[in-house]
Amino acid sequence: MKIMGYATEMHFLYNTKIVHEAFNKERFFRFLQDDSFSCAKKVTKEYSKHEVLIKEKEKNEGLFFIEEGYVMATQKNRVVSLHTSGDIIGFEDLILYSHAKYSFKAISDKVRIIKYNKAETVEKILNAQEGYLYYYIHLQNTLQHLRTREELLRLPSEQRISLVLLRFALSYGMKNGNTTKVWLPKYINKGIIAKYSNLNPNTVTVTLQKLEAAEIIESVRREIYVNVEKLQDKLLECHREVDTKIKRICE
Repeated sequence: MKIMGYATEMHFLYNTKIVHEAFNKERFFRFLQDDSFSCAKKVTKEYSKHEVLIKEKEKNEGLFFIEEGYVMATQKNRVVSLHTSGDIIGFEDLILYSHAKYSFKAISDKVRIIKYNKAETVEKILNAQEGYLYYYIHLQNTLQHLRTREELLRLPSEQRISLVLLRFALSYGMKNGNTTKVWLPKYINKGIIAKYSNLNPNTVTVTLQKLEAAEIIESVRREIYVNVEKLQDKLLECHREVDTKIKRICE
């Protein structure tokens, strides 16, 4: 009975959902700010548009928390991910001190970050009970993002662009009143959509024109408004069409 009770307790302690909630990035930020048992030095810094925070293949000795603005991660000129307020940069290679896998560049007019010393951060994590779980959760989230993005790149171009728009709308969009419309920050433009979806800008332009003709998106003064409900319906319809085609092939 004691063994079963211990197993139940361990399952509760390390259940995936509970661990993700208990060791998320917001709690990690508060953990670093807690000076009760160990202090990690920090400095607040601002970057202007196009300034590089971390350069690919160079050694990075900092851990960055974004307080304000938008940052783009690239690898060999391909957009890998976007980051905004509350996100962490430079955490992937925290323990091994490897060279940066990605370049991180400011894409908004201003980016304000809090930078922590990496060596002191590692020491604080290792000295804290279960502190390593902050690092584990971050790696799990990063791997899931990369897997999802690889799946995205296998889709036909129109579906790919539609899904990128939906993800950007849900993650970074700002709501327009009580409607299902959201507008994307001006920093998320056709060029970034093209690089993120790994498609030619002309292909992106043609697809956006089709979506605009279908009243799924609207372009106003270089900003993109997205009707999330209509875009979700379009993607569901594409999914049903693919399922139908597969069934016909299998018959």
